[in-house]
Amino acid sequence: MKIQSQKCLRMLAQLAILLLVITANSKSDDNTSSFDTLELAPTFLTAMKYGEIRLDIYEHADNKKSITLPANYKYFYAPIALLDHNSAVASFNNVKKQAQVSFRIEMWNEKIENQVVNYLTEFKKQAIPTYNVQVLPLQRVMLHNPRPSSIFSLPDWLPYRHDKWLNFKMQCLAQKDCDELAADMRSNPQQFNHLKLHLYLTSQKSKTKEMFISIDNVVKGEMVSTLLQKYDGVVNEVFLTAKDTNQLLMETTNNIIVEKFEDSDGVSSNSDSQIYNFLDKLLITSREVIKEQSIKMWDSVFWNEDNYRPDKTTKTLNDIHKKLNTESQKKMSEMYQNNKKEGSGLNLGFLNFSAGVNFNTELERHNLTTKEDIDKFYQESKDHVEWDGQKFVAKQLKLNKINLARLRDKQFFKDKTVSVRYSTAFLISSIYFVQNTNLTVTNEWQDIKDELKETKKNLDILKNQLNETIKKLMANLKKDLDERTSAITDIDGRKPESCKDLLDIGNKLSGFFTIKGGDKLYTVYCNFMKRSTDSDFQKWIGYVDVKSYAVYFHAQESASQYATSIITFSKEPLNEGNSFQTFRKDGEFIAPVSGKYFFSFTSVVYYNTLALVYLLKDDHRIGHALGQTNYQTLTLQCTVRLAAGETIKLQLYEGKIHNYRDDQMNFSGWLLEQDEII
Repeated sequence: MKIQSQKCLRMLAQLAILLLVITANSKSDDNTSSFDTLELAPTFLTAMKYGEIRLDIYEHADNKKSITLPANYKYFYAPIALLDHNSAVASFNNVKKQAQVSFRIEMWNEKIENQVVNYLTEFKKQAIPTYNVQVLPLQRVMLHNPRPSSIFSLPDWLPYRHDKWLNFKMQCLAQKDCDELAADMRSNPQQFNHLKLHLYLTSQKSKTKEMFISIDNVVKGEMVSTLLQKYDGVVNEVFLTAKDTNQLLMETTNNIIVEKFEDSDGVSSNSDSQIYNFLDKLLITSREVIKEQSIKMWDSVFWNEDNYRPDKTTKTLNDIHKKLNTESQKKMSEMYQNNKKEGSGLNLGFLNFSAGVNFNTELERHNLTTKEDIDKFYQESKDHVEWDGQKFVAKQLKLNKINLARLRDKQFFKDKTVSVRYSTAFLISSIYFVQNTNLTVTNEWQDIKDELKETKKNLDILKNQLNETIKKLMANLKKDLDERTSAITDIDGRKPESCKDLLDIGNKLSGFFTIKGGDKLYTVYCNFMKRSTDSDFQKWIGYVDVKSYAVYFHAQESASQYATSIITFSKEPLNEGNSFQTFRKDGEFIAPVSGKYFFSFTSVVYYNTLALVYLLKDDHRIGHALGQTNYQTLTLQCTVRLAAGETIKLQLYEGKIHNYRDDQMNFSGWLLEQDEII
């Protein structure tokens, strides 16, 4: 018996040694493979202090070879991983329908690279060319969160192509969570010091782990603990909302990953989804849409706070709604009609006042004593409550039934396994912060100032060149002007009326010109390369519509008009040129300049009468319109020539014009063409 025991011990010892050798060889192969891929020496060369950070520096494997000249030695340094906390911005991705926080992490910059070059030059006691130093040429990056979070998740690997900056996104279940995360990152970035940057090689192969899921992994989550504590063996099944179900599954998934994997392991989002879906099938027994709502049904649904149960929430909202005035009731109902807009920033602050009624007592009765309470009440209720046109009602709920008995049964999770693929990071870096170190994010402003200084220097050179060019141009221009003006003749002070006149007063270059013709201006093309008697010396293009005064207006009236009165208007949405200085008093338009004008009038005739409207020019009738009874539209348009100072009015000679809205009576006009202005 003793001999058999000794044999068993020897066999176990041999087996243990064999396993250690295999494990050591496997680890050595992985590291050697990673360094060989990057062509690095297997250990880092040195570390440089940068602020409060120590940057590891590696050298190329060829540096160890005798055939490699020192001038060709190559070096690599680890990324700095410096968080630009001021870049954190919360937003809503309308394509993915997902709330998110965007921020960036600096990997390297020229300042760091120059310091590494200087450090290596001193360390190696020889000059190191800048082009022989660069950041580690890794291929993939993942931002890893070693602490479980049900508030946000991080995306999969990002490709890394020697970028100075990498842009990351946190995804949240609720926009409010993202807003708070972005604000926290900007004001207190140290809260995120647990995040790690995982760096990977493309050549690294992912691994597969067969994970056993234990009851301890499942019950660690806050949501599961709350459920088990609240129902304490009394209830075996309970309904959860979609939001709470997602929180429970996310918490449990994160707990399992943290428990089963090392900090250096990166689990892809696909593997996250595998664990999530696996737990979903184990714990969720059914999914139901609840249409028939009752107190018994509401009691079977888990709520973080009973005050936010839809039946109690709708009662609270309806109680408050009844005591509001009409305007506040409208605002309140619109908030719940528009509550699908993410990040709208709506709140119920307006409920604190209305039409002289104090609502503090009513709000306190429903435990809404602060602005934070009111905002939270709105955020919690908007997903489950809507306005049906008359009152607040609970929405149809999509609920998931969870089996609490399984969460209490330690044997249920026995032999429950799931396969997960993961990768082990080649390099792990902590996230550093500007506020906690002697570091600064790349000073882009200083870079811009340096560039501006160089630009100013170049501009000074260009300015001198331009001055010389201008001097030459001015000399040539003077010479050309002397030659052109030597042939100028007088046209008796007349304004040019032809290309011949333009030629006579000194124009030599062909082109488009404006000349006078009667009481109008015309555009012509003058070809001064031809003789003035040639048919193509002057080509007529068209007349020029020139106005020295902008005149256009639009007037409205909401009151009904009766015969036999001058029609007046109380509103002037548009009055360019101030032609209606007396318009509000007697409906009179005064022409500021001579020319042709267009006027248009529209209204509606009363139901039991006809209507006759005259257009008056200086109190003389020049046009009329007859409108039919029964609310028919009456229209009047006219184009008329007016001298400066002449007036236009509208007279209701017979009948009644009906008006009950501002847009039913409209009068407009504008200057079409101005008479001679030169």
